[in-house]
Amino acid sequence: MWFCASMTDNAVKRRLITRFGGPAEVYAADVTKLCDVGELSEIEAERLAGTRTEKYTEQLIRSLDRAESRFMWHEESKFPMAFREIDDPPFGIFYTGELPRDSECFLSVVGTRLCSPYGTDVATEFCRILAEAGVVIVSGMALGIDGCAHRGALDGRGRTVAVLGSGIGRAYPADHKDLYAQIVQNGCVISEYAPGVPGLKHHFPHRNRLIAALGDALLVVEAKLKSGTMITVDRALEQGKEVFAIPGRITDRNSDGCHRLIKQGAQLVTDPAEILAIMREKPAFSQVAGTLEDSDGQLYLPILSEYTEKNTKLPLASNEKMVYASLRLSPKSFDQLVWECGLTPASLSRALYALSQSERIRQTRDGLYFARESRFR
Repeated sequence: MWFCASMTDNAVKRRLITRFGGPAEVYAADVTKLCDVGELSEIEAERLAGTRTEKYTEQLIRSLDRAESRFMWHEESKFPMAFREIDDPPFGIFYTGELPRDSECFLSVVGTRLCSPYGTDVATEFCRILAEAGVVIVSGMALGIDGCAHRGALDGRGRTVAVLGSGIGRAYPADHKDLYAQIVQNGCVISEYAPGVPGLKHHFPHRNRLIAALGDALLVVEAKLKSGTMITVDRALEQGKEVFAIPGRITDRNSDGCHRLIKQGAQLVTDPAEILAIMREKPAFSQVAGTLEDSDGQLYLPILSEYTEKNTKLPLASNEKMVYASLRLSPKSFDQLVWECGLTPASLSRALYALSQSERIRQTRDGLYFARESRFR
């Protein structure tokens, strides 16, 4: 635990293990030996030596206790097999909640932090439906698509795993404090970093290999051409994972990454049923709810028929129809809707309330209203 908490660079850890043989030998080495054999700078060696105190260890243990977290070394039997099998495995992990089981079926979900209402809706509903089917959703608990993926899994009363790029025990970003607590209760939060380690910029690309590793496949919902999402895709492809991509509008820069992936051979998906059909071929899928098979053993995929316009169509008043039609074109603010629909603020408020109650529209954090796709209601 000291070895993994006192250093954050996995390459340095690997070099020290190779040179000294194990954490105990590194702990016993003096500053000169850490410099000469371990190739640390004098400042790095002195900093590392300064952590070899009872005070440091006691503070670390207290921090883990406060966070209700534990540490697991990579040689322990319950250490996730998915982490052992990658080229740059972690030496240990800090975690809160119930560690994922190797027998479960996992889908990693990633995308932009600045997602559109369309991306928000699709990511949330895909993950809800997949979680209801028994798939464990893995993501990074960042703003945007990551948060939507976790919330969708929770809405589907399924399990979800968050892999952090910061220290265990504290939500990053802070806005996700409540989400962090919910994930712990319904899955697990994992980090390579000890309590108190800040979310530094270089930590996130490095943790992306673990997000990719846990999933049996990777789903991308909205991604720019150059982004952390595409780094995760690269890690997934290096690990031999299947990549799914959700298409978007060709004028939407947030979907450029998805469209390029599709051109390069990623599986285009427009319905969760398509993901389930492909993942059924994977061994872990045997753990997913048996209700997906009919009496003949064939995979039953009710999702497309279950969310059609015909099955979800509800009678709407004339004002509601006008507002809904406007929002299906693009998200709009309250003032834009007043001007475009020609309604009084009171009439518009009543129409928006009715549409919200029937789950036909949602509101973004910045106050825009948008229409939900009827197939996902």
